[in-house]
Amino acid sequence: ARERLEKGSPEFSDSADTILAILRSQEVVPYKRRSVNGELHKMVAGAIVEAYDRDTTIDVASRHQGTFSYYGYSTKIVEYLDKAVAKDLLLSQTSRAKGKLSLGPLLLDYLDYYSA
Repeated sequence: ARERLEKGSPEFSDSADTILAILRSQEVVPYKRRSVNGELHKMVAGAIVEAYDRDTTIDVASRHQGTFSYYGYSTKIVEYLDKAVAKDLLLSQTSRAKGKLSLGPLLLDYLDYYSA
């Protein structure tokens, strides 16, 4: 997702912006500190769009913050994914963001609409 956002694909960026608006409206990612964390929030939205485009799941193999930090990712990602699961934006076999997360109906509806 990072690569596609950096390349500046207008379609991908528009879809990520739409998903980001949904994530913000559902309080999955905060409105506050957008200037500081806006890129991270857009990356989470971009990962969701990427999963949709590839017709795959978002796989969370580890919830360990040290693993995320080691690979240079924010430790807030797990918190955001947990909130998305709690709001049924992402579907999990458990009540947390763990394992294979599939896109929920609301996200699928929006992405289906914008990709048509």
